[in-house]
Amino acid sequence: MSDWATALFDPARVAIIGASATPGKVGEVFLRNLKRDFRGEIVAIHPSAKELLGVACFPSLVDAPAPVDLAVIVTPPAALSGLVADCGGAGVPVAVVITGGFAETGPAGAALQASVVAAAREKGVRIVGPNCFGVVSTSCGLNASLAVGTPRRGGVALISQSGAYGMAAYARASEEATGFSRIVALGNKADVDESDILAFLGRDPQTRVVAMLLESIVDGRRLFETLAAVARIKPVVVLKTGRHAAAKRAAASHTAALATDAAIVDSALRQAGAHVVEDGLTLLDVAAALDCQPPPRGRRVAIVTNSGGTGVELTDLLEARGLEVPELSASIQARLRELLPAHGSPANPVDVTTDWPRFPAMYGGAVEALMTSGEVDAVVPVLLQRSAMIPEVGVAIVDAQTRARAAGSTTPLHVCWVAPRAAEDNRVRLVEAGVPCHPWPARAARVLSALHARPAAEVPPTPEAPPRPPLAPGWAPAEAVFSLLADAGFPVSAFNMATDAEDACAKARAIGFPVALKAERAGLLHKSDAGAVRLHLADAGAVETAFRNFVRTLGPGPALVQKQAAAGLELMFGGRRDPAFGPVVMVGLGGVWVEALKDVALRLAPIGAGEAAAMLDELKGRQLLAGYRGAPALDIRAFAQLLADVSAWFAGADWLEEVDINPLIANGGGFTIVDARILISAR
Repeated sequence: MSDWATALFDPARVAIIGASATPGKVGEVFLRNLKRDFRGEIVAIHPSAKELLGVACFPSLVDAPAPVDLAVIVTPPAALSGLVADCGGAGVPVAVVITGGFAETGPAGAALQASVVAAAREKGVRIVGPNCFGVVSTSCGLNASLAVGTPRRGGVALISQSGAYGMAAYARASEEATGFSRIVALGNKADVDESDILAFLGRDPQTRVVAMLLESIVDGRRLFETLAAVARIKPVVVLKTGRHAAAKRAAASHTAALATDAAIVDSALRQAGAHVVEDGLTLLDVAAALDCQPPPRGRRVAIVTNSGGTGVELTDLLEARGLEVPELSASIQARLRELLPAHGSPANPVDVTTDWPRFPAMYGGAVEALMTSGEVDAVVPVLLQRSAMIPEVGVAIVDAQTRARAAGSTTPLHVCWVAPRAAEDNRVRLVEAGVPCHPWPARAARVLSALHARPAAEVPPTPEAPPRPPLAPGWAPAEAVFSLLADAGFPVSAFNMATDAEDACAKARAIGFPVALKAERAGLLHKSDAGAVRLHLADAGAVETAFRNFVRTLGPGPALVQKQAAAGLELMFGGRRDPAFGPVVMVGLGGVWVEALKDVALRLAPIGAGEAAAMLDELKGRQLLAGYRGAPALDIRAFAQLLADVSAWFAGADWLEEVDINPLIANGGGFTIVDARILISAR
């Protein structure tokens, strides 16, 4: 097979290098796993044995029958470079290296790993691992992993850096009826990484949903672009661990302080259209749910319950996560009222009360009515105690789903399950029928909220880079900063640099009073904190006094004379070039409160005007943009276009390491940049 990914997941012949028949040895575990379910041919590589566990052995890959599609290597690390070279010589396109003792152990191991990768690239062999759990592919019965069994077949593909989650898949498949298509743990990711696997799974007909557990990210920008492409085709659910492990940055700007590694990763994943979750249980819950139920079209949820208190609890939990439990229309309530006892409630939540004999008819009828109503985007029956213990209730719910689907409904159906162990058989029947059962309201709410993902953003092409100015690396002087912004066409407040008090007065007269005066000194970044800013200077005398005060308190030096901007809403825009994800932009309410409130939205740049408007809508303080207590409303369309233009300029100017515009003052449809910092890259 020429396609290494197809050879990895659908091999016809697999070689185990380091095979063994000794119980407890890794080579024996892998050989037995392959013998159990693999529908292709197995060859064992062993220096002296002729046969192991009924599998023919060969001293090397060169001696084995050709072609071998996949090699699984479980030998000690020292021999690996030579074995990889053997793979290349035998035409093996991909090898899974289970063996540890490489980069995870320190510098010597990292050097050994580098030599293995170099040998693989020279021979045209792709490497999964090393130090990994292995690979599982249910389409061909392949279990080339440390797992105790092959999970049931289904539509969920799992990419993991944690072998434990790969091994947990079998238990998940047995207990929760989750079906898997592919499972791969990438280990050290010396060669094949998460983007490589994701790209294959995006076009893999066996996979309907991709679940990713990432401890690290090799190439953030490539992952973002691959994820955005795949998310347009099928759901991708992502858990990124280690979100809070990065050390805090000693930041010289608001942008650097707020665009943290964790914030950038989270924003990039969401921008690409991923379902982002915070724990491994929810990762598997959401992936399994999306495999058996359609995704919700919106955020409206209908609840059917036999416990008013549990229905209210679930309502609170859903609404706290941004979902809605709306009151149903009069026509739907009338239809539901026909099913319920006199003291039941047809509002939302729909309360069927404790009329046990009527539970099957009430639950079944209510579920069907709600799924076909067009008024809600998900239906959640709460099965608590008695309702869960009556087998006919589950049957009625499954039958209602069948009728609703036949009528054209794509509304997802999820059960909130609160029941004793005695009802387990009833839960299993629901799950086997494709109805997810989420234990307790908190877990149900967590999953239902994670079923929503924003559409993958279209990222405009990065424009051609503007020429790099003749500026030294580091923070650019204020005059250069405002000149760069003005030359790019952005609305900066009129400015000029003054060398002494008399010059400052002359520049102020030319600009027109009132003016602001800002001292310029080497290493002075936070001017307000240092008393280096004077505002609303109405005449030459005030300018002269302010300039002389700067000299007395800060020492000799120039000052920026700037037209005083009219009062308005203070906003900020930032840009940072992230080592993994490339250019990132940020917008928020500006001024001195931005870091304290941390009310910002981030995106990978460049962005279009539509994406910029979506960022503004994410802000907690977005009410201020619409005009608050008589203030003029912000022209959202004009501001979004300005943000898009600045993001394109920043993304294209690869010599810009960081941009921090704060504040940018908005007065309705007018915008003025009154302060900014720019960090020139040393690259």
